[in-house]
Amino acid sequence: MVSFRGHTAPEWVLDALRRGSVGAVCLFRYNFASLEQLRALNVSLMAAAAEGGFPPPIIGIDQEGGQLMAVTDGATELPGNMALGAVAAGCSIPTGEEAARTTGVVLGMELLALGCNMNFAPVLDLATRPESDVMGVRVFGSDPDLAGRLGARLIVGMQSTGVLATAKHFPGHGDTRQDSHHGAPVIDAPLATLARRELVPFRAAIAAGVAAIMTCHAYYPAIDPDAVGTHSRAVLGDLLRGELDFDGLVITDALDMHAFGAMSGVERARRAVAAGADLALLGHLEDQAEIVASLLGSADAASSARVMAVRERLPRELPPLAVIGSELHREVARATSEAAVTAVRGEPRLASLDAVLVVSVDAGDLTPAETTSGQELGLADALRAYVAEVTEVRFPRGANTGEVDAVVARVARWRGARAAAGDAGEVVVATVNASGDEAQLALLRRLAALGADPVLVAMRSPLDVVVADHVGRAICTYGRRTPQAEAAARVLCGQIQATGALPVALPEGVGARA
Repeated sequence: MVSFRGHTAPEWVLDALRRGSVGAVCLFRYNFASLEQLRALNVSLMAAAAEGGFPPPIIGIDQEGGQLMAVTDGATELPGNMALGAVAAGCSIPTGEEAARTTGVVLGMELLALGCNMNFAPVLDLATRPESDVMGVRVFGSDPDLAGRLGARLIVGMQSTGVLATAKHFPGHGDTRQDSHHGAPVIDAPLATLARRELVPFRAAIAAGVAAIMTCHAYYPAIDPDAVGTHSRAVLGDLLRGELDFDGLVITDALDMHAFGAMSGVERARRAVAAGADLALLGHLEDQAEIVASLLGSADAASSARVMAVRERLPRELPPLAVIGSELHREVARATSEAAVTAVRGEPRLASLDAVLVVSVDAGDLTPAETTSGQELGLADALRAYVAEVTEVRFPRGANTGEVDAVVARVARWRGARAAAGDAGEVVVATVNASGDEAQLALLRRLAALGADPVLVAMRSPLDVVVADHVGRAICTYGRRTPQAEAAARVLCGQIQATGALPVALPEGVGARA
């Protein structure tokens, strides 16, 4: 599975598609500047394959919803997996399953309109270590059975549109603090633990007919102490093909990641294919034409047949672009975002809608697998629809002491002015992974000591409500997308009730607070 820079495919890629030496392409954010241009690019890839007498190529992209969405401008901002987990945990499992299925349909319809026929979703890893930023809110939660049920329904919905779903990252990337983008994690859980925990969602995905499973660049000593999962015949052959009886496509995670150290791109791909991968996802590797040439003929007949059989079933007609960001799809995002909001402690409804001061944290993308920075509408903007006077104070994640001092002084002056006017007003702090940022924690402590009684809105990791357990009012949104900011505002302003529940097992001490 090759990739390239730029908004048009280079001639070597088009020629490889015509000759049949390449049958899959991965696209990234740098491959398009508009929805129309992305569709035109994909049509050109499909046309090149057709010229050579081949079915459409597999065209994959990361469009998980929530934390990681390659296509944002114009596409529906779905809230993501952990929000779906909160819906299921709070409302009911059937409600959550239906929300997951509908999310899959929306993702599939919008991608197919763009010409993308494979989505690298859903993430089936577990929040085994909620203190880790590695997976963030990309996971459904910490319950293997719930993750499996929601993942299966999302897969069914997505594949009903003709788009291939990809369950990842096999056999599980949740039980680590190290990101495989930066190095090779070691997940040393015993095989019995992996079987009752990490493998459960993947079994459910296979039972649901998932088209593809993506490998993980981590070591699993209980299965194979000598090779990462992507290069392990024991993981991909004995476990995935053998024990789990998976007969779909096996695709590697991006092979440019730093889990492989100084190993050459050719060797990374060669070992993956030898271990049983059907598609070696080259990612951002250099010299991809040379890698393709060196690997010609290395795939076995069964692997080639699997890839070609999938390509034969791919849709050849694309729905109109008008389905993207449609009113119906935006309604799905709104309803799911609202049902996910979780009131963890205290009464989230603001006592007064006369004046609110919102402290917002400027935080970029916290991991390479994130595209949520720079959102157009934040919590302060969303509150302006219901509050007479909204004041926003911004400070950076990782702020220094002086910057925290300035925010505290600003809040104190604002509260003093409100008190002089006969209304103390309300203070809201929208955190972004405060659990890993002493500046946010210090600010929350000082505002509490000031008597501001702030409402904590955890806009990403729910762990924030644990590390700031001295804050008496706290809600979780599980993400920073626009519909999630709007949902939080509606809860704070009494427009709707918070019906979600925590889908992750957090440390003791979290819950109702007098």
